[in-house]
Amino acid sequence: MTTTTENSAQGPSPLARKTVKTLDTISDVVGKSSAFLVLPMMAVLGYEVISRYYFNAPTIWAGDIALILYGIYFMVGSPYCLKEGGHIRTDFLYHKWSTRTKGLVDMLIYIFLYMPTHVIFFQVGWKYFYRSFKQNEVIISSPWMPIIWPMKMAIPVGIALMILQGFSETIKSYYAWRYGKFFWQRADESSEVCVDACETQAQ
Repeated sequence: MTTTTENSAQGPSPLARKTVKTLDTISDVVGKSSAFLVLPMMAVLGYEVISRYYFNAPTIWAGDIALILYGIYFMVGSPYCLKEGGHIRTDFLYHKWSTRTKGLVDMLIYIFLYMPTHVIFFQVGWKYFYRSFKQNEVIISSPWMPIIWPMKMAIPVGIALMILQGFSETIKSYYAWRYGKFFWQRADESSEVCVDACETQAQ
């Protein structure tokens, strides 16, 4: 019978590796692609500054475009931030725990808090978007009055991606709790050396 030590030395199972790598890749591709939205957002704001202060001709659309682009960028880029460990945690406690304790606490939080909450958020976010799409809602506070549902569509899309990445993080957390090693940690690496890299880098 295979022991825990032997399983740990062999690393995650092929199915676990493939699942985590696939989900992490989705977050990578979407997150890095969404980063390009910063370019048109900067261009729009730059145009507005030049037009307003150098030609005394402020636009009525630049602020709305920047708002919509930033909203989409923020929502669909969040799963990548989760994958890279960029979200806030109580590090003054967390960094003192053993790898197993970190894995156990993370796993319980993902299963009992993170997943149920995001499922509810997705349901609410989808209704919020669909109502906006059905009504072809516009920003009534803007004289330009652009349609707003493309930004609201990013809410359920971003939450769905967060659920997928949360599933990946749950698998990683289980592995850390079960074997006392981070998911992508190599057999010749200690937990201390691998704390940052192994939690975030899929090899």
